[in-house]
Amino acid sequence: MNAIEVRELKKSYPKKIPLPLRRVEWIEAVKGISFEVKKGELFGLLGPNGAGKTTTIKMLTTLLEPTGGEAKILGYDIKRDAREIRKRINLVAEGERTLYWRLSAYENLKYFSRIYYVPKNKEKGRIEELLKLVGLWERRNDLVMGFSRGMKQRLAIAKALINDPEVLFLDEPTLGLDVQSALFVREFIKKLVEEHKKTVLLTTHYMAEAEELCDRIAIIDHGKIIALDTPEGLKRMITDEDAVEIKVKDFAPSKLERSPFRMAVVKEDASTNMLLLRGQVVEEELPKLVEWLVRRGAKILSVEQKEPTLEDVFIKLTGRAIRD
Repeated sequence: MNAIEVRELKKSYPKKIPLPLRRVEWIEAVKGISFEVKKGELFGLLGPNGAGKTTTIKMLTTLLEPTGGEAKILGYDIKRDAREIRKRINLVAEGERTLYWRLSAYENLKYFSRIYYVPKNKEKGRIEELLKLVGLWERRNDLVMGFSRGMKQRLAIAKALINDPEVLFLDEPTLGLDVQSALFVREFIKKLVEEHKKTVLLTTHYMAEAEELCDRIAIIDHGKIIALDTPEGLKRMITDEDAVEIKVKDFAPSKLERSPFRMAVVKEDASTNMLLLRGQVVEEELPKLVEWLVRRGAKILSVEQKEPTLEDVFIKLTGRAIRD
């Protein structure tokens, strides 16, 4: 049995159109996606902001009811068996304040252990174990309001493990963290899967993070899954073409919309009017690309060939960078 099974899952939201039209339009956030996650797998849902990642997570964790399709978690249907699913899963939600800042780290976990009906004879040991696991045992009596963002995120992960879930959903767990905190969280996620045998569904828009952590990755864009494979399998989609980075100056990004080449802006410096373009171009086409840019006013600062990455897969499939 798979840990997660998703079949043609959909979610639409009403959007009110103000006077004088005064009507409602339906916006499709998720457009009939399907995938499976094996038990013990670290599965990534990769895509830009607004692609449908968080909406998908909220449906799978029974926080939102889908408008179509079906999904099962550990064999339980998300519509009919929400109570059973909630006993067996937990969630670290992106951008949501899920901790009580006027309580200490220990008091937060004690509060949530009661919510999840952790047996009283196991509560103390469970809290100590989790705080040590995320490196916060020495700060257990400190108020959360004094914690750094990285410490709060580590405590949020500990909170999500309080009921010892079989399936853990992590929605952008390293978003906004400093380098050291993000590294800690990534290493901790690996440990959850490799040592604690958890099934993890991770959403992110960081390409390198997905490539480092995930056994398989589904790339989602505009509410649809456009590719699904292992990181290496996804990169094999572009092995016939070279990844090229071109640094240019005085070039309007809007001109790329009319380009015959699949290039995207991956970095922009407004202060110097410089852009870093990236895409896949076969070797014999590279002079034509450079000529095309120069004819449109671009000053070429550098041209480099690069190893293909998941960013290149996304650009090839969508014609834009994941940051767009």
